[in-house]
Amino acid sequence: MTKVGIIGCGSISRFHHEGYAQAGATVAHVCDLRREAAEAVGARYGATVSTDYRAVLDDQAVELVSICAIANVHKEIALAAIAAGKGVVCEKTLTDNPADSAEIARAAEKAGAFVATAYMKRYFPALQQAKTLLADMGQVISLYARTWQPWDLWNGPVDEGMRAHPSSVKRMYGGGVLVCGGSHILDLIHWYTGRPTKVVGDVHIRAEMDIDNQANAMLWLGSGGIGHFEACWHPLRFGGFERNGWDERLEINTEQGRLDIYTVMWDHPDRNGALLVHQDAFTGRTTEYRYPQVNPFHIEMAEMLRRFEAGEAPQPSAWDGYVVDQLIATITASSAQGTILPMAYADHVAV
Repeated sequence: MTKVGIIGCGSISRFHHEGYAQAGATVAHVCDLRREAAEAVGARYGATVSTDYRAVLDDQAVELVSICAIANVHKEIALAAIAAGKGVVCEKTLTDNPADSAEIARAAEKAGAFVATAYMKRYFPALQQAKTLLADMGQVISLYARTWQPWDLWNGPVDEGMRAHPSSVKRMYGGGVLVCGGSHILDLIHWYTGRPTKVVGDVHIRAEMDIDNQANAMLWLGSGGIGHFEACWHPLRFGGFERNGWDERLEINTEQGRLDIYTVMWDHPDRNGALLVHQDAFTGRTTEYRYPQVNPFHIEMAEMLRRFEAGEAPQPSAWDGYVVDQLIATITASSAQGTILPMAYADHVAV
């Protein structure tokens, strides 16, 4: 039975420690700078409680750690965990810049360490089925991907907290909707269609704010075809698949058909199941794949645990996390420069 440590006990951490516990792991050590937050989680599992991540890494009983702290400390903690011989599951984004993410990936590779980036949307059953179907659907022609999330940063005065620089969102997450929401979609794009080869982007930042509330990009896909991407915090409260303002979907068109994928609100995934629709180009048959409500975080943690215990490579890996961070940086640079930019990857591998 694997013993895990949780570093950072904020809101995202519950998906990790609950997922591990449901999968049969022992939550042995939890840590947060706020002792009361660590104690609240630790009490659930009878775990050791600390306020310094180094105490978790020094704990010889801990074999695998989840890093759920803010992104700007991911590099420090991940490198220390690798050096301590621990397996690592790091919340997205891997870091807040691609150079640091590549450093983690190289360190993991050199040490032969298990280091995963937690992009849980891959683990919706509907999205897993889409991956299976896509393998037999021929050349990708085009992809349309969007994440529209209900947060109105367009109307009314800019909130006082957003006028401070850096804003709380910038400090906590390293960016706006491109980082917070778009990163998941960029992970899916390169998982489904390969690493993009070049991009052109446009990032919108409202006056007085230091984070983007909309980002668009065109991506030349690794497997061929063109991808159209948009991330937006928006004021439309009643749209989307669930009619609650969460409007996130992917459309993948190939020589042999189309896949339409609809996800559900990230922090309430057990309210509704994600939906996959497959259209066959030759027969005209349209098949809907509907699944029960599930928590993809819990599926993800169970699979991370299984892979760690089996000695298998993590999915998504540290290099997968790096790819997303490189895409975010290049989309942002393209917007600033007003030009198409080639994608250059630190590991020089096209997959």
